[in-house]
Amino acid sequence: MITILMAVYNGERYLKEQLESIRVQDYSEWRLIVRDDCSSDKSVQILKDFASSVANEVQVYINQPACGSAKDNFARLLNDACNSEYIMFSDQDDVWKKDKLSTCMDKMRQLEEEYGSGIPLLVHSDVEVAGEDMEVISSSMFDYSDIRREATLEQLLLQNNVTGCTMLFNKPLCNGIAPFAGSPDVIMHDYFAALYAKIFGRTAFINKPLVSYRQHSSNSVGAKAGRSPSYLFKRLMDGKKAYKEAVNASASQARYFLQIYGDTMSEKSLFIEYAMIIRYTGICRMTCFERAMFFISTKSWKKGLARKIMQILWG
Repeated sequence: MITILMAVYNGERYLKEQLESIRVQDYSEWRLIVRDDCSSDKSVQILKDFASSVANEVQVYINQPACGSAKDNFARLLNDACNSEYIMFSDQDDVWKKDKLSTCMDKMRQLEEEYGSGIPLLVHSDVEVAGEDMEVISSSMFDYSDIRREATLEQLLLQNNVTGCTMLFNKPLCNGIAPFAGSPDVIMHDYFAALYAKIFGRTAFINKPLVSYRQHSSNSVGAKAGRSPSYLFKRLMDGKKAYKEAVNASASQARYFLQIYGDTMSEKSLFIEYAMIIRYTGICRMTCFERAMFFISTKSWKKGLARKIMQILWG
């Protein structure tokens, strides 16, 4: 059974379309848990109507008080799902391909056959980038945003490449991150899950889009046109301050990871990974030369020449 976790806030414009794409999945063993963050529109009624129209279990909760962010809402949902065998995140405004659940489960079964089911396992896929009316902008977000499909730990510490709405993960991963995912030191719930799986478990990538990832003015994160000259120019104009803030946030997240999991890493003899994270937490104190040597020695370059230049200058 897959437990789908959906965070909702004022989602009435696109919510029905996403719910319908879940209804018609070719894998029927799912249940849906939704947390509405005090919407002022018709989102809750849409959810209740959906719940009454499907045979699958649908639980709808209204946060009191409101979380105020998608990350914190998903953190609450993770705690709702700790007894679930398999878990997925769902945004309120995307559209899932009909075979999303079955394709992810097939890949998860492969991981279980190879590594067993007692360790954290995470499957993720590509997404199709779409406009407000679901017109296709790009058939691959990895190509569109110019990011790596698969990343080493060194690369992941610097830049997340796992999109939350594509994830399928198991109970050991959920139980491992649920108590901590809402911390201010966590950048995003999906990023934290990806780090946990990379260090303590195994991940697998499905090189096909299983979600139409809708881009609109209210996206919490959204896909960036990583090869676009206008996007790169904007990053340059945002300058050193914005770039340093992003690196500081990733270093803080790495420090928090060690704070809560450092003893477990030592117990499991993950000394190389422990040393790598320790080294990364000092990146903000490095000189330009030291940072360049760090990126060269760890091969933790971001993808794209412009990003590499920004790493060296501002990293």
